[in-house]
Amino acid sequence: MEIILPASGILSKSEVQKFKLMLIQSKLQENINKLLSVAKLKQYSKTDFKNIVIPDSPLAKKAVEEAQETCNSILFYHSYRTYFWSSGFALSENLKVDAELLFVSSLLHDIGLTDNHNHICSKQCFANYGGEFSQQFCLEHGQDQKKASAVKQIIELHLYPIVNKHKYGNEAYSLSKGAAMDVVGGNRFQLSKKYIDDVNRHYSRQGFKEDILNTMENFHHKEGTRADILYRMGFAKMAGKNPMDME
Repeated sequence: MEIILPASGILSKSEVQKFKLMLIQSKLQENINKLLSVAKLKQYSKTDFKNIVIPDSPLAKKAVEEAQETCNSILFYHSYRTYFWSSGFALSENLKVDAELLFVSSLLHDIGLTDNHNHICSKQCFANYGGEFSQQFCLEHGQDQKKASAVKQIIELHLYPIVNKHKYGNEAYSLSKGAAMDVVGGNRFQLSKKYIDDVNRHYSRQGFKEDILNTMENFHHKEGTRADILYRMGFAKMAGKNPMDME
């Protein structure tokens, strides 16, 4: 299904219907893949926590600094877990990713939900805002337009339940799945219990469920944005029942 995302992130009525259909298709595909995996008709490569490298490039270090200064500790750890889930999905499906690109996008993907920026939630989609902010961030720290635009697109797309990796890249595809896994536990069957436990042990989930529910229920997301649609479709209830917060 073609993704058409307005600059503000506010979807038209037809785009809202397409987005809702995409959510349903995504859940159906997850269930099919899980059944195929259980029946050993579809296999995923194993991932070891120790094999995931955190980039230490100048841009990656600046992204960490920005996230530390802007995010509370709960959102900061969510950003790291998102990187590990995204990297895990990529490895489980044998997809090559640019680790720096994925890491920077993961660290900054929810910048629009932080205290310094969440006033925009009532005006536009926080993911679009985050993409624009991160693009400028990259440019200000010596990156070319190509990389800055790539980070922008990855972050803007992360709220979509289905991202075409052939069109938008493995990083955008993986981050979309990684962010969804941390919030609602989507596609977690692809990763081993040990890998999941290792990530959650290093980057605590304490307080995350309450924090993410607060962002859904009290930030008054602009009508027609994906955050608004997700909330209206029961995403908060799904987040409240994330299996990783019940184990």
